[in-house]
Amino acid sequence: MKKILVLCFFLISQIGFSQNDAPLIERKGNLVQNRYFILGQEVSERQVLKKMKPFEASHKMMKSSRRWAFTSSIIAGFGAGAFMPTFFDPSPEITVPLLITGVSLIAIAVPLKQLANRKADKAIELYNSRELMGNRQYKAEFNLTFTPSGIGLLMTF
Repeated sequence: MKKILVLCFFLISQIGFSQNDAPLIERKGNLVQNRYFILGQEVSERQVLKKMKPFEASHKMMKSSRRWAFTSSIIAGFGAGAFMPTFFDPSPEITVPLLITGVSLIAIAVPLKQLANRKADKAIELYNSRELMGNRQYKAEFNLTFTPSGIGLLMTF
């Protein structure tokens, strides 16, 4: 009787644990830095990409997110590079054009980084959704085969 109670307890507790719907991958970050977590443990973006590799839709979207983030970083770097000399050279002939160029490049980089973050969130949401797992379609096959005892029906699903 005790064995049956223990077995029932384990079965019920297993059902409770399997209903846990915690996201597999999470992204926390802002315009400057993103941090990725797999089941609560912090990992690099490269590890997230490696985990998404079997699921082509989310993998492509995450790679696109990385490209947009890299592009925005390059543009923001050029903007900061154009903006910085304005602090060291007070002459207005150099200061005003560089200031306008630097601020405009940084203003272009911000929406690109937001686009990259949206794409990363969408890729993670797609990966965490259970829709990816249900795309497999089973094709039933029925074949007649010869067995040692005669003819048999082989069913493959």
